[in-house]
Formats: sequence, C-alpha cells, structure tokens
Amino acid sequence: MEKITIIGGGNGGFAAAADLTIRGHQVTLYDSPAFAAGLQPVIEQGGINLRTLPSNGLQGGFAKVYKVTTDIEEALAESDIVLVIAPAYAQANIAKTMAPHLRDGQIVALCPANFGGSLYFNKVLRDIGCTTKVQFAEFSCMMYATRKDGPAGSYVRGYKHNLGVAMFPNKNSDWAFERLKGIYPYIIRYNNIVETGMSNTNTTLHTSLMLLNAANIDNHEDRLFYAECVTQSLDHLIEATDKERMQVNVWPKMNVRSIPKITLDWYAYQGGEGETLSEIQHALVPKIFFESKMPKTLDYRYVTEDVPFGLIPIAAFLEQMGFKHRAISALADILGYIMDRDFYKEARTMEELGIEKMNAEEFMQFLEEGN
Repeated sequence: MEKITIIGGGNGGFAAAADLTIRGHQVTLYDSPAFAAGLQPVIEQGGINLRTLPSNGLQGGFAKVYKVTTDIEEALAESDIVLVIAPAYAQANIAKTMAPHLRDGQIVALCPANFGGSLYFNKVLRDIGCTTKVQFAEFSCMMYATRKDGPAGSYVRGYKHNLGVAMFPNKNSDWAFERLKGIYPYIIRYNNIVETGMSNTNTTLHTSLMLLNAANIDNHEDRLFYAECVTQSLDHLIEATDKERMQVNVWPKMNVRSIPKITLDWYAYQGGEGETLSEIQHALVPKIFFESKMPKTLDYRYVTEDVPFGLIPIAAFLEQMGFKHRAISALADILGYIMDRDFYKEARTMEELGIEKMNAEEFMQFLEEGN
C-alpha cells in the first residue's frame, strides 16, 4: 500500500482517487479552498462512485477515500507520492502552496506536465527559497480517459497502457520510478522529460482538431468530437507536426529516443487498430470515445492550455536547439489569430524553465543532475 495525495479535484483527480483507493492505496484528495464546493459532495458521501468500461480492466465500485481536504498541510502530511493532476496554468500556484509542507524524498509527479512542467515547478520552488529535495516525475499524459459522473462520481472509459514517465533529475531515480510503477504497473520508463513533454498527444491532436473544426465550433454544432470531426486532413497536419517533434530523436547530442508518432497505442488493448491516426481514432470511437462531444467554443482548454503550455514552448525549445518548427508554430499562430488572442503573452518560456542560455550538452547535464 502506498500513501498518495492527489492534487486537483477535477475529472482526472476524481478518477485517480477512486481507482487507487479501490486498488488498496491510502489516498488523500486535495483541492484549493477556492474549489471547496466541488469536494463537498465527496465529503458528504464519504467517497467517490467509480464507473468503468469492462474493456479497460479497472474495477468499479464505491471508493471510500481516506481523506478529502482543502488544507494543504494536512494533505501532504502522510503521503510519499504526490500526483498533481491539474491544468498547467495552475502549476505555479500549486508549487507555492505546497512548498512549505514538502518533505525530502517525496515524489511529485505531474500528470501531465505539458512541456517542461517539472523544470517550471522546480524553478518556482527554488525562486521562493524552497530547498526541499523532492523527486519530480512527468507523465506523458493523464492516465485515464475520464469525466465526472455526477457530483461525487467518476466514469473511466480508457486507461492508458505503455504511458511514458520520465524523472527529473534523472540520476539515481530508479527507486522513484519503481514506486510509481507499483501504483501504475503499465507505465514505461522514458529517458528524460524532453521525451514526455513532446509525447503528450493533446498538444498537437487537440489543437489540430479544434482548428480544423473551427467553423462548426463557432456555429455551436452538436457533433461527436472523435467520431465526426476526425478526417484525413487531420492525418496530414499531424504528420507535419510529428516530423518536427521527432527531429530530436536522431540528434546524437541529446539522449532522446522515445518520442513517438501519434498513434494512440495506449489503447491498442482496448481495440485501437489502424495505420493512420484517423483510422485508429475511428476504431476507438465505439470502444471508448462514443460519448465525446465537440466543444461549443474555441475558448476551451484544448486551445487555451495546449497552445501556451504545449505548442509554443515546444517551438521555442526547438528553436533554441536549432531544429525546425514551422508547422508547430503555424498551428499556434493561426489559433491565436482566429481567437484574436496573443498566446505568446501567456506562454511558458525557456526563461521560466531556467534553461534559456543552455546548449544541448548543458541542457542534458541539467536533466541528469538537476543543477
């Protein structure tokens, strides 16, 4: 049994708290006092009702969560593993809130981190004087395809297998990965956080789908996002961004090998089959994504989070390391134009990650040593 704290009371936080509780772990669910109302139904009920699809192998039922709180000191007091399952724009506030209560040797896993999340989290902690030695981990994406199923319920459709996880700093971190693998047995070890940051499918998949369906979204049409909005045009756009993300795989100066094409093989065991992304998505629709609706506005996290915390910092990193990023930058720019919004003012920068002056060799040493 692991003692685990979940930071975030959203869709992913509810799913993780319920699943890990049912699988025998001591789970504390935390959200900030500003979102206390979202936790109240769980407190009143004493836990979370978890509903799952049989194909994902997870057990549903009632999860009597060990503790539900808006007190961060209480939330972190007992746990060895902290899973931060919250939007990227909240990471700074979360880091500052957690800082006084962290302990040496705790694992802080960002699920997901978006690009450079652990570097950003680490820099926020250091800038405010926190010297606690925590081990960071980054998940390539959130572990579940899920949504809330009522005020105190969670519905998990997909459960990702072969999900990449990397550690920062990477040196002497095998123990932490093994602890995480103990609670998520299907994760695989990635070499470093470049691989996880560039392997989050949401960054290019969500943004591409939103762009290619902008007119339908503006008209508030009622469509199934993956069943009706995925077409061959998506394959062409994803192929262009894949080529730019994967350039880093073949550069000998960087210990990067695992950045994949977007294939969604996380769900192969649930029936994802096909050669192209659109084929795989359509195969998964009746298995997992049959209820996924198209957003009714472009002002949605598929754009407002994935552009400034995914596309733009990835393009900036590629620029700094001497790689091409024309397709990735174009995708970010056009989404900014059609929303009349300057995402570059909101975007995560290399300065905020603390790596703006590093060349490839210095950067790889930083990822390994943490200093």
